Amino acid sequence: MKIDKKLSEETSLKVKEALAKENKEEAIVEAMQIIAEANNEAVVNQVLSEAKAAESDAEYKKSLGLRTLNESEKAFYERLKNVRQSLTADQVDIIPETIIDRTLADVKKASNVLTIVKFTPANVKKWISASKTGAATWGAIDAKVAGELTATITSLNIEVNKLTAYIVLPKAIADLALEYVDRYVMAILAEAMQDGLEKGFIDGDGKVAPVGILRQLNVTNTDGTNKAKTKLATITGFTAKQLAGVRKTLTNNGLRTVSELFLICNPLDEAEYVDPALFMLLPVGGYGSVSPIKITKLVTANCPQGTGIFTIADAYTMGLTQTGVKRYDQTLAMDDADLIIAKACANGRADDDNTAVPFDVTKLVEYVPSYKNVTKKKKKNGGRTWRN
Repeated sequence: MKIDKKLSEETSLKVKEALAKENKEEAIVEAMQIIAEANNEAVVNQVLSEAKAAESDAEYKKSLGLRTLNESEKAFYERLKNVRQSLTADQVDIIPETIIDRTLADVKKASNVLTIVKFTPANVKKWISASKTGAATWGAIDAKVAGELTATITSLNIEVNKLTAYIVLPKAIADLALEYVDRYVMAILAEAMQDGLEKGFIDGDGKVAPVGILRQLNVTNTDGTNKAKTKLATITGFTAKQLAGVRKTLTNNGLRTVSELFLICNPLDEAEYVDPALFMLLPVGGYGSVSPIKITKLVTANCPQGTGIFTIADAYTMGLTQTGVKRYDQTLAMDDADLIIAKACANGRADDDNTAVPFDVTKLVEYVPSYKNVTKKKKKNGGRTWRN
């Protein structure tokens, strides 16, 4: 079992001691619980603190907004608290769809990037992605249909790829009431899902992940992955003229209106390239945007450094279903430590290839405004005065 190098020496020692036990399955369980508690120490401490304070303060407990669990959620958490007894190595216990849907809602609130993605409910196994390609026309009331509103329809099976995340309950959390177990699990699951979903949305390879917006929808490499889009090297700024080509592409040949641009970038690129090119110092003080169209930055470490992406909202659909947890299988390699894992069948794709335009963000140039010095001659008392 690989021990995270970021773990403290004390935690690493505890993990090694746990793994030294003869019963390897029990050893793995204990080691993973130690790691989970160490990695999520802040969340663990917060939930424990909330639970303790709520014991003597009804108003405080009410303010926590703890969910009222349904019967399937209660049953799931009871099994999760006693995973060694309730799950066998070949059993997959399905996480209730209500937990996934509410977790996805939390993920969208926490991730600026995922706010522009359309998510399907957890119980939907297929969805339809449509891109408008036709137009409606006027005609006499008794005339034949002169226009046809068509769409490019793509039916996608959601049960294709798997998003995997560890979901291990520290003993301290497992001893709490179920509503606090729910609070902890959703927080940890949301954190893992946010990272995985962002990566899939941005640069999923289309083979073992969704088709990311950096990839072409219908062109594949020899290994079965979707081919990467060509990264433009001609975008040097954000003026109306410099963005004209990008905006034309995003309209999909004029078939949709683009009233706002979303710019996805890496945090390092935001500071070094994006902000200097996007903002200018105004003569009256303060900063203003160079662009005539609203540009909303979506900054994430999941965007490859050196790459910027212009995209639009609600043009990418993603879904998850059949999310379940499975107990450690002794036939797996020890290094994998697949003790208790959450796996969700998932998929996603954009409506069309024109929903996103990747570009080389290092080509951006700092915007330096130029001001014309306009002078006007005025005669006064036989002399001249100048006015700027």
